[in-house]
This record gives sequence, structure tokens and C-alpha cells, in this order.
Amino acid sequence: MIKINQLVVVVLLLSVSLISCDDKKELTLQYSEKESITTCGDEDSALLNEALYQFEQDITEAYDPEAKRLVSAYGRYLYVGFTGTAEFDRVATSHSIAIYKELRARNILLEDGGTSNLNYKHPAVQCVINNMEDKDLSTTINALVETNTMNPKLFNSRMRNFGRQAKDQRVTALYVALDAFYQHLAPVAQVAQESNE
Repeated sequence: MIKINQLVVVVLLLSVSLISCDDKKELTLQYSEKESITTCGDEDSALLNEALYQFEQDITEAYDPEAKRLVSAYGRYLYVGFTGTAEFDRVATSHSIAIYKELRARNILLEDGGTSNLNYKHPAVQCVINNMEDKDLSTTINALVETNTMNPKLFNSRMRNFGRQAKDQRVTALYVALDAFYQHLAPVAQVAQESNE
């Protein structure tokens, strides 16, 4: 009887540890060979670079699938991205959701941050904002964060034409990816998780 109880305990412990391992799958970096955009914390830089390149891949596939022009994809996406009205379930891929989960795990994204789920106080996010090529935008965001009035919707018109500069302003593009895309993926990630269960 004691051996059976011990066996049951061992089986339960193994089951729990296997389930825990499944939940903590390491993110596979698909864009590690691409140009590094930022060095905002050694541990976060690779993730942030991955986030930008996957975001651009996703919007290109969703908003300009035929010509695959990034400028056109940005042009069609920016307004709906910043207002939070994009069809995120259609745009996001499984890799985007994995990146979202890792951003959440590292506290770069918050679960319920109010007007934005981007954690503006996180050192990596502060680094991105402070190193944006558009210094006026950086100053404005910092002022809004400081006064606790930051809302990405404020930038939907200002950033509408950013697509033309995205190739040259890569750190600003990373900010766009974080605040106009990844911060909106919580419901998509939840649905994906539920469908996997």
C-alpha cells in the first residue's frame, strides 16, 4: 500500500513538472541574424529586436500581402493600431503571441495598465523612448508618462505617415510595435491559450 501511494506521488510530481515545462517554453528567435535595433539591456535587446521584426512581418502579411511593401503596410496599420481597433486576431501570428507572452513575463507589458499595457517605467521601455530618433516624440511621451496622462491614441494622427520613416527610424518603429501592436494582444493570447486547452 505504501509503495502504491509513493508511486502515485511520484507520478503526480512528474505530471506537474512536465506541465510546468510546457508553460515555460523558451522563445525561439527567428530574426537573430537581422540588424540589432537597440541595446536596451542585454537580456531584453534580443527580445525587443524580435518583437520589431515580427511586428513588421505581421503587418506586411496582413496589410500588403501582394506587394509586401512595408511602407504601405505601416500606412494601412498605424491609425487602427494606435486606436486599438485593428483586427489583432487576424494580424497576430503564433510567434507574435509567443513574443507577447515573453514581453509580459519580463514585465515590459502589463496585464491591465489602463490606457496602455506598455510598462513605460520599465528600463527597457525607457531606453527605447529615450533613444527614439524623433526627439520631439520622445519628449512628449516622457512628459505624458510623468504626468500620468499617456495614451497611445493621442498619436494616431501624428504617426499616420510614419511608414515612410520606419526604415530609417528603427527605434521609433520599435516603440510603435510595442505601443500600437503588442500591448493589444492580451485578448488574442487568451483566445489562443483557450483553444489549445
